[in-house]
Amino acid sequence: MNIKQLHYFYELAQHRHFAKAAKACFITQPTLSASITALEKSLGTELVVRNSQFVALTQAGEVVLRHAERMLLEQDAMRQELSLFGGALSGVLRIGMVPQSSIDIMPLLKRFNDAFPKVSLRLSVMTHGTLLEQLDLHQTDIGLGFDELLTEHQRRALDVQLRHPNPMALLGPPHLAPSQPLRLADLQDLPLILPSATMQFRRYLDEAAARQQLSLRVVLETDSLFHLANGVSHGLGCAVVSAGIAATAQQLFKLPCHPLVDASAGTIAFITRKHSVTPAMKAFLALLQA
Repeated sequence: MNIKQLHYFYELAQHRHFAKAAKACFITQPTLSASITALEKSLGTELVVRNSQFVALTQAGEVVLRHAERMLLEQDAMRQELSLFGGALSGVLRIGMVPQSSIDIMPLLKRFNDAFPKVSLRLSVMTHGTLLEQLDLHQTDIGLGFDELLTEHQRRALDVQLRHPNPMALLGPPHLAPSQPLRLADLQDLPLILPSATMQFRRYLDEAAARQQLSLRVVLETDSLFHLANGVSHGLGCAVVSAGIAATAQQLFKLPCHPLVDASAGTIAFITRKHSVTPAMKAFLALLQA
């Protein structure tokens, strides 16, 4: 067994397809298949259920995957630390965030890039649940999610920093003066474009409306922030978004923005693991505290 075999196995587990995994590893499919077979032989057990293509991981394969992820992370952490001997931190920093956040992460990424230009940044948008899962599996390094949704068990394993309120706002309608504060009751007669019901932000909104016994008129639901803003710009309706997203949309698309004074999507915070912290993660966390 060697690191290269574990890397190939990890890519196969991610892509669930031999040809796609081989392409991601920049090798041929026969080479990938031979490497997986050699790994299985060295470990004395089958890791993959397959016929002519990938079918699933065996139970042993799931165990090997968990360890492979951590071993590959440690290898990356080692390379990052060794890069410091050359005078400049290098490597990859993977950041995950929920779709509706009042924190504008781009200025932070710009500051980090200015300070550590050799560290490649990867930003992914995902649900809060997926974010926590990927932090646990070491697939994400830094998360931007909902603080109050963490369980006590999760708080013991995770570090939470830079908590920030996540107020809501309304994009549109054009006939109201920009920045005029509104209440949820003011939205009852408006055509609304809302995030999909499966999104945590929408759940906060629905709970706030239910507490006030309000019925909202929904003309479009979408999990795309672009289509929320684009729907407003085409006159389809008004969109309820986080105040941070509203401020960005107002700047980029010249859409009127109105704070909702009685609605909030909880508290947003940066979340990281307490253990297996890479030099790039430490550098980003230090930037948050600066």
